[in-house]
Amino acid sequence: MTTDLVPCDISFEEMYDEYYNMLLAYLVRLVRDREAAEDLCQESFIKALRNWHTRDPYANTVAWLYRIATNTAYDYLRRQKRIHFTSLTQPDSLMSPISIEAQVGDAALIEDALAQIPPHERLPIIMHAYRGHSMHEIAETIGCTKTAVKMRLFRARRRFRAAYQYTR
Repeated sequence: MTTDLVPCDISFEEMYDEYYNMLLAYLVRLVRDREAAEDLCQESFIKALRNWHTRDPYANTVAWLYRIATNTAYDYLRRQKRIHFTSLTQPDSLMSPISIEAQVGDAALIEDALAQIPPHERLPIIMHAYRGHSMHEIAETIGCTKTAVKMRLFRARRRFRAAYQYTR
């Protein structure tokens, strides 16, 4: 994942081309609906375009875009009155020697355990474990300090372990 700052001379179109797929994948995992995620991704870029002139050109543009996308997704989920997250397993893990049945079982257990974690702790653990975001990027995205992210990750991991042990 690119964590470089976007130079202030990059065009919005170049930024859109570079980050669209990354934001779309993130939104699909958050809302669990590809069509809705595509709409939310477009809406996020529209918001970014409208506010392009107000952004800090020296701040991390990726984090800024993720924050817009996260807020847009939360608004959508609040409207839908549902918040769902998918498991941390990745599609390319199907190539491992572990049987597909075992992977499906593990994925269901992981999804059940994640569902028991409060959303404000679930989002950082998904961003960190699945997307590989740094503490700093997560903090910028969700609008809190790195210390708060560390605490949320600590609590989320503890709750995940307990929930996962219980569901096994």
